[in-house]
Amino acid sequence: MIEGCSELKVYLVAYAPTSPQRLVDLAKVAYSINIVKGFVVIKPIGVAAQVGVPEAFRIAYKLGKSFLVLSHINELKELLNIDNIVFIVQSLKEADDISKLMHRIENSVAVVVQAGETPFSKEDLSNGYIARIEEFDDKLSPNAIAEATASLLKIYSYLQMCGKPHQGSSGIN
Repeated sequence: MIEGCSELKVYLVAYAPTSPQRLVDLAKVAYSINIVKGFVVIKPIGVAAQVGVPEAFRIAYKLGKSFLVLSHINELKELLNIDNIVFIVQSLKEADDISKLMHRIENSVAVVVQAGETPFSKEDLSNGYIARIEEFDDKLSPNAIAEATASLLKIYSYLQMCGKPHQGSSGIN
């Protein structure tokens, strides 16, 4: 067993989505990788708020899964008692790969992906860790769906190596 492993609650967070399809696709990623305890949307914008949020909620409801819409990153800690926030920011070359941060993460983690054009503020980033996916080419900027999938699969692999339980179902659907 890896030192520092603990039971982990994992949340996927879509930050400022503008596309309803991207929001729905992120919901499907969250609910298909069963380590995810809940899917959270922060600051949905325009059509994503009007069309994507209701569709993502419908998916969550049908699956009996958790879905929440919040207005600010700080509410993750205030309302959900999330201990660790990891922002996926591919453009920061100095950021560590998410798998290298996992030994620091205990109890709960929110993986936050930029789901629209609005960048994370410095204030938001100061609330957690900044990570990237090292396998992605630096010349291309992958979308939020690729970042979310890769991040969650890396966390899943880490939990498998730990041999520790996670709060969600087991396995990948």
